[in-house]
Amino acid sequence: MLSLFSRMMDRAVDVDFRKDPSGRLVFIPSGPKGKGYFVDSKSDEEKIRALVKMYRSATTVITFLTSPSIFVPALILDDYGGLTPRGHRLAIALGVPLFFWLVLVSLVWMLWSLYKGAIPSLTSSLGQVGPDVMGQLREISQPSRRVPLLVVTALFVLIVLALFAFLAQFHYRG
Repeated sequence: MLSLFSRMMDRAVDVDFRKDPSGRLVFIPSGPKGKGYFVDSKSDEEKIRALVKMYRSATTVITFLTSPSIFVPALILDDYGGLTPRGHRLAIALGVPLFFWLVLVSLVWMLWSLYKGAIPSLTSSLGQVGPDVMGQLREISQPSRRVPLLVVTALFVLIVLALFAFLAQFHYRG
């Protein structure tokens, strides 16, 4: 049984693959406006899917970890740091999250550059799709993403509200 995260990543990978009017599989690494490549071999398709899934999974995990890793250290330092002047508290509340944000953005940028560097080696043996065919590509049948997106958004909002309620409980106690 595949996990929910794995199924989400499989659907995210499917976005980079389309079918042309004749039914051939096309890989589009840079979105619909970029270049496309015909994928005729099953082994090439599996290699490309594995690379795209690794990239998307790592980026998604980093993105999910960004929010708590940015706000939690700042809130802890703000509450327990013992800094009384408002200027110091504001510097901590803004400085720590910005530092963590820069670190995580640099990780995502590094992953993007590695992904972009690996694409040419994977697509060197594949035929390039012409501009006339790129306009005729259709998506592989995919279920609607609206419901999972709403569920994830609602879950994120509930986590943020729970975090604020938890911190407010300790803040107003003393």
